[in-house]
Amino acid sequence: MGPLRIGIGEVRVADGDTRLVTYGIGSCVAIILYDSVGKIGGFAHCLLPFGDGPELKYPRNAINAMVKMMLDKGARRKDLIAKIIGGATMFEGFERHGIGKRNVLQSRKILEELGIPIVAEDVFGNHGRSVEFSLETGEVRIRSYRHGEKII
Repeated sequence: MGPLRIGIGEVRVADGDTRLVTYGIGSCVAIILYDSVGKIGGFAHCLLPFGDGPELKYPRNAINAMVKMMLDKGARRKDLIAKIIGGATMFEGFERHGIGKRNVLQSRKILEELGIPIVAEDVFGNHGRSVEFSLETGEVRIRSYRHGEKII
């Protein structure tokens, strides 16, 4: 089976030999949670650092929903780890808005509040990224036109 795609403002939780993928992460942030014991993972693609309403395009809502979905699927809270990707400044002149940076900082803050350790990041810069998460191995493969490929 091919990878399951996560769009902006979406959260997916899966297990087994599933691969979760998103394309074109710029100022958005991809937040990945993983229980390596149960091989249960979650992937959120967040657009904005803050907002009103229940949408999953905000890190707080997305992370809380993802944790609940993972625990419902059998993950254990004490085994959860996180990886964060994105938060770039894609266009000159947009630095003052700092949406990418604020997305990352807000994601870090929420994960810290929940006691979920961030074990790897690929954040900031001025380039887009595509992200593929393998639940079988826990590897996160990041591809960028400017920076090639890396695994975290």
